[in-house]
Amino acid sequence: MLPKEGKIKELLRRNGLDGAIVSSPENFHYVTGFAGHQHTVSRQPGFSVAVVSAREDVPTQLTTMDFEVPTFEKKSAGRFLVRKYDTWVGLKTWEEIAGGAVIPPPAAMENSMDVLKKMVREMDLADKKLGLEMDYLTVGYYNTLCRSFPEAEYENISDLFVFARSVKTPEEIEMFRTLCRAADEGFTAVSRIAGVGVSERELAETFRKTVIASGVAAPSAWSMFSTGESGSRLTIPGDGIIRAGDVVKFDAGVNAEFDFYTTDTSRSWVMEGADPALCRLKDRLYEGQRRMIKAAKPGVPICDLYHAAYDYVKEAYPSYRRGHQGHSISMGPATAEAPFINPDTTRPLEAGMVLAMEVPCYISGNNGFNIEDMVLITEDGCEVLTPNTPHYL
Repeated sequence: MLPKEGKIKELLRRNGLDGAIVSSPENFHYVTGFAGHQHTVSRQPGFSVAVVSAREDVPTQLTTMDFEVPTFEKKSAGRFLVRKYDTWVGLKTWEEIAGGAVIPPPAAMENSMDVLKKMVREMDLADKKLGLEMDYLTVGYYNTLCRSFPEAEYENISDLFVFARSVKTPEEIEMFRTLCRAADEGFTAVSRIAGVGVSERELAETFRKTVIASGVAAPSAWSMFSTGESGSRLTIPGDGIIRAGDVVKFDAGVNAEFDFYTTDTSRSWVMEGADPALCRLKDRLYEGQRRMIKAAKPGVPICDLYHAAYDYVKEAYPSYRRGHQGHSISMGPATAEAPFINPDTTRPLEAGMVLAMEVPCYISGNNGFNIEDMVLITEDGCEVLTPNTPHYL
């Protein structure tokens, strides 16, 4: 994945910031184009850190554990300055192992914060206006930064990254096409077995096996496959068995693993023998979502999409209430992120946005519906990225 370092530098300048300390695995990947292994596994700030200057002539510096430095250098290909900190891994040289050489240990081991202090000072940012991902940092790590750079002025840039990630590059769009194809294959496989007597666990397992077989993605752990009453509550697949008259609902996705990109798609299938009221509701929700998709093109205020779906459903069901009708989606860890398709978001659609457009309705103790597709905003309209899974069986 190509780094988006230049995009972040531009946004830092636009927001009057001199630089940023990038600490989360996802945004570290966004800046550099790759992720740190232990950083991703632990999700702890400090395992890998990027320091980005707003100035184009100042290279971005990275620090990671000594055991991972060669990997970072290989992936950076000279673009970034990579700095090591010492760890418990205990790397040895071949001379020590094969030749019995005795190399004295360093007088003092440097930890991640020791190296970070050097990087920030070398880049002339110690007393400047710095962006931090305050939605990610722990209180302890933030307090350590404040003590380390008492003259710096800090600003939360968590939303800056969300804004940057809301419009995808061509490479990111291809990533979403790949992921959505894998998801679509998994969902279509589920559609072929969905029927009376099939369990929620069988639906989920079919999805997982099909996605894994694609070789390009992993099923999201949160993926929900439900039937009947279990579709009316937030839950993971359980012991439910599809009965005649049920609604079979899934809300599921796939992940690009260490590249972090993720998807979110839903279908709701009404089983034979259902109350006609459920069929009418499904038709209304589906048509509402189709109206939203039809309205999507660059320049349209996002709130217009909300009203295209919400007002249509509300007209037939006055009790319908829904705070949003979808959301942007990118790298996580949250599946849903801004901009949200709600009545207050006036930001116009832009080519390159990828939105999960959804029209849900949950009936307490009875059944659940969600109609959701991944949609790419194109130069002159939009493209559904999950077109193959049927909305009706």
